[in-house]
Amino acid sequence: MKDLIPMTGPRLAAAFFLLVGGVGFGGAAWADCAPTFDPMTGMTGWMGHPCPQPRPGASSQSSPDGGLTTVVNTPEGHLPAVDPFDTPPGSNFLMTVYENLKDFNGDEMPNTLPSRPENPYYLHDGPVLTRKINPTNPEDDLDAIIDRIEAAAKHGRRRIDDDLARRAIDIIEGNPIRDRAYSGFPLLHYNGPNKVKTVQPIHDEAGNVVGGNVDVNLIYYNQHIEGDTAFVDPSAVQEVPWTITYHVNILNRGMEDFSPMVMNFDRVGANRGPFHASMDQSYFPMLDEGTRYTVKIKETKGKYYNLTYIWGWRIHPPRVQVIENALKTAGPDGWTLPQWEKAAFCEGGINDPDCDPVNNRADREYAIAQIGDLSPVKRMWRVFKSLADERRSDAVDLKTAAEGLREAFLDWTDRTRLPSGVRSDPEATLTMLYVNNTIYAGRQGAQGEGSGLGPASYKGIGNGSALDWHLRPYEYKATIYNGDHFVHGYMNVDFGGSRGWENQFQYTDPTTLAGPHPEIPPGHDANFPPFTNPANIISGADKVFPINRGGAEEFLQPDPRNPADPVNGPPQLGSGCFFTFGRNYAWPNAGGPWGGIMVPPVATDGTPGLHKVEITYNFEPSPRLRIYQFDPLHHDVAVYSLH
Repeated sequence: MKDLIPMTGPRLAAAFFLLVGGVGFGGAAWADCAPTFDPMTGMTGWMGHPCPQPRPGASSQSSPDGGLTTVVNTPEGHLPAVDPFDTPPGSNFLMTVYENLKDFNGDEMPNTLPSRPENPYYLHDGPVLTRKINPTNPEDDLDAIIDRIEAAAKHGRRRIDDDLARRAIDIIEGNPIRDRAYSGFPLLHYNGPNKVKTVQPIHDEAGNVVGGNVDVNLIYYNQHIEGDTAFVDPSAVQEVPWTITYHVNILNRGMEDFSPMVMNFDRVGANRGPFHASMDQSYFPMLDEGTRYTVKIKETKGKYYNLTYIWGWRIHPPRVQVIENALKTAGPDGWTLPQWEKAAFCEGGINDPDCDPVNNRADREYAIAQIGDLSPVKRMWRVFKSLADERRSDAVDLKTAAEGLREAFLDWTDRTRLPSGVRSDPEATLTMLYVNNTIYAGRQGAQGEGSGLGPASYKGIGNGSALDWHLRPYEYKATIYNGDHFVHGYMNVDFGGSRGWENQFQYTDPTTLAGPHPEIPPGHDANFPPFTNPANIISGADKVFPINRGGAEEFLQPDPRNPADPVNGPPQLGSGCFFTFGRNYAWPNAGGPWGGIMVPPVATDGTPGLHKVEITYNFEPSPRLRIYQFDPLHHDVAVYSLH
């Protein structure tokens, strides 16, 4: 049933360790599909890779201080306690199975094998298409506008051209802008009610539904992946496979490897079950800025669909955008996720049938007012509105306005630090701020020496990392502020640490085969080529295989493609996450099915809402992603993960 991974690079190290390392891995995590009693459901069904892995059970949640703090204990891991970093690949590594997944009922789930040795892009439906676009991104245009305002202030001018401020407002609000690929993508995240799409069914000649498709548009630049789709309704394709056609616009400083990772639910009888497996559906280098890549990805049956993460592993955190199943519900009232967006941004709430923040000015004003004033984008917007208001512009001090714009602009360009006016909690592992329907976070526990390059000025250190989590138990403390005028939620999910992960395909090392990149940060031994010792590679000890710490990866550069086919040729070395094309068995750690964790909105006096979460992880992390946390009510770009 199982095929061995090709013995090259990291896989060679993994296989060598398994054969020689003397640790008896396996047990339940390595079992083949077989009828197994599941204590969680009280039923017997098919379990064992590539069927569902054993389910850990529920986390315990309590609030000993009366509601300010949620204390969480995860179930004890059923795999041996082995450090996956010092003794790679750890006990939670699964051998590759080149088969589709099967659900608890034993039914095959089509389109759930993402790659094979002879076809790394197994779920691509046709070739990747490209066309040239204007690479200018919103950051470029806003920076140029603020430059002009600063120059005007320096020369003693009292006013600026009104069109300059209005242009900035159009960028921030997402109004149509000619010759810009980012036109229609607002920087203020108020348009959630408009980001719902329906899978359009495809019929055969007899009228039967045989498939479906939905189109998704994305822009990539600097720390941002933004999409025009936050929710997909798969009602029409519950029993058939379907596709998502992505149109990915790579703007300036947007170079990335396209990595949509789908999460699927299990099925227990006729009902939706708990989490099954997640997987990278592609890992396609999109290295030519100023290019729109169109790629169609095959999905499994709609009844399994949970969500899709579009990761940006070159800069993660914070590059990520999420598409949720629009049919999912959350909260005590059972609202659908699109209804949660309406509750936040529509004056009439979930029962407002005509709410349209994008096209109705009154609806837009209400929606933008719901975004908190601690938001760097909201701060820029307010200054530009004052400059564009002919009745007030004479009263605006241009020097003060320019200073405020520049500070807010710099805050906006870096989501890996807290914006001005928000302080980190020294007792927390990480301090987060919900604002503008996204997440900013502080930098507790930073380690190493940074290069000083990139917008975060922290490249090379442990920003965005939980580097001290190797073995159970691990204590994690998050202090979460809410600067928006609506409630946010908190959920924490494990990607394969407790239930196991599989690594199928890897062509994304950020080096050349000839040896280290010439711009590798100081500290790397130039006489120790990264491919000399695969065990050192897989452990992540070598700086030539970084996990992003915030800011641009200054030594990750485009690598030549196959000259005969520069778009769809054989994959060569790219960038990104160390483990790619893998399947992992996800499981919720905190929130969600174990009880909603809510962060109250900002108070009327401007004091941010506050909630604290303390989690004890009783298992080992996967090497790919240690801590994943997000807002389950307004997911989209409200994600902040730690590696």
